[in-house]
Amino acid sequence: MKYKLETELSKFEIIHEPLGLWDLWVDNMPTLTFKSPEEAAIAVFEQRTGFTTWDMLEKHDAPKDLSGWQVIK
Repeated sequence: MKYKLETELSKFEIIHEPLGLWDLWVDNMPTLTFKSPEEAAIAVFEQRTGFTTWDMLEKHDAPKDLSGWQVIK
């Protein structure tokens, strides 16, 4: 399973990995790993992604939680 979000700047994906953790990918590059997809979505909203271009934006259009993300099974 994975979650996908396309913003004006980048494409984000939260992908379940075999060890049970969740990897955050930005524009097809892995950045950080989280315990849950919810934590990864919050990191995108709070601009703590490890992707400097996103993290330094003054404003963005990402939702505050997974409710705005597309679920891909």
